[in-house]
Amino acid sequence: MEILEVPPSNKQIDVHVGDLDLEIAAEATSFPYKIINIVVLAKLKFKNPEYKIDFEKLMGNIEAKRLNRFPCVLFKIDNISIILFKNGKAIITGLKKHEQVDIIAGKMEKHLRNNGKLKFSSVSTEIQNLVIMSRLGKLINLELACLTLTNCLYEPEQFPAAIVKPPLGGTFLIFSNSKIIGLGMRSMDMVRKSLKYLIGEIFNNDLFINLDFTDDEDVFDDEFIF
Repeated sequence: MEILEVPPSNKQIDVHVGDLDLEIAAEATSFPYKIINIVVLAKLKFKNPEYKIDFEKLMGNIEAKRLNRFPCVLFKIDNISIILFKNGKAIITGLKKHEQVDIIAGKMEKHLRNNGKLKFSSVSTEIQNLVIMSRLGKLINLELACLTLTNCLYEPEQFPAAIVKPPLGGTFLIFSNSKIIGLGMRSMDMVRKSLKYLIGEIFNNDLFINLDFTDDEDVFDDEFIF
């Protein structure tokens, strides 16, 4: 497990993939995070680069529905949503494990070839967005965080979280009940480095409220956004 020394603190801040325990020790320095959504861009490669998918014909072959505001269709594979555009690009969303990417892409390719009767030579995939959740187990002073952290915005009248953009990449939502949501990252390496940096900054600047921690009210539910 990779350990990062966070100067000038004498603490070693560690982050790792894992379940979020209900109880986290007040002096803990090892913080789990879980993936709550992976957004993938898939591309169908046609022999003719100018080829456009005929949605009416496609919808006659597979179960799909048109979306009102965009020139695309939506269908699902194993409860994973896939938005397909006429140029062959597709957005896959709802994945929660890296190993699902190739599995769902393969099933999508087979479904569109065999059932959708589309003719294309190959499918490529690229992760566009990793969304993760972590928690520190201590109440966070968001007003102080906004004054202390770089690139931090907190407007409680608009949204109940501080929005932080660390220099190592990604955007993080920090809730006062210690939950942290990270998004806008494209690799697990970026997730680990940015989350470690952010947690290190929170500890180094002691951005905590010295009250007994309770998490009775779940300020953030991952279904709220996803």
